[in-house]
Amino acid sequence: MYREEKNRMVIHWFYLFMGGFLLGVLFMNMESEILLTEEGIFAATEITRLKYLEIDAGEFFPYVLKKRMQGMLIPALLSTTAIGWIAVYGCFIWQGVLTGMIITAAVIRFGGRGLLLILAGIFPHQFLLFPAMIMLLIWCYENCVDKRLYLKNGRKQYVRQAVSLLWICFMVFTGCILESYVNPMLVSDILKIF
Repeated sequence: MYREEKNRMVIHWFYLFMGGFLLGVLFMNMESEILLTEEGIFAATEITRLKYLEIDAGEFFPYVLKKRMQGMLIPALLSTTAIGWIAVYGCFIWQGVLTGMIITAAVIRFGGRGLLLILAGIFPHQFLLFPAMIMLLIWCYENCVDKRLYLKNGRKQYVRQAVSLLWICFMVFTGCILESYVNPMLVSDILKIF
C-alpha cells in the first residue's frame, strides 16, 4: 500500500475510533443508572473481590492467549471475504465505544482514582497489544481491499503478508505474557487505594 494512502487511512481510522469513543461516553452518561448499579461496571463488590484475588499466572496465560488470538482470528478471516473492509471499520468504531464506556464508568465511579485503575489495567501489555491490533487491521485492510499489490508483486506480497502476520502474532504472544504475569501485580497494588 502506498505511504500517502496508508497515512490517509490511519487518520480516517482515528476519526472512526474517536467517534466511537464519544458515542461510548455519551451512552455511559445516558445509561449510568442502569449500567452503574451495585452489580454493574466497577461495582464495589467486584473491586473488593479483585483486591483479594490471587491469580495463578500459569493458568491465566492460556486463557488470555486464547482470547487475544480469537480476537485476531475473526478480523483476519473476515479480511478474506468481500465484507472484510467493513469488519476493519467496525473494529475501530467498536473499540472506540468500549474505550469510551470503560473510561467514563471508571471516572463516574471513582473520579481520578478511576483513571489510575484504567492505567493499571492497561499497563504494560497494551503497549504491545494496541500496536499489534493496528498492524493487524492494516494487514486485514491490505488483504481485503488492495488486491493490486498481489497482482503487481505476486509471491513477494504473500511472503510479506506472512512475515507481517508472524510478527503480529509474536507481539500478541509477548503482550499476553505481560498481561498474565506482570499486570495482575500492578492492578493489585493500585487496588490497595480503593
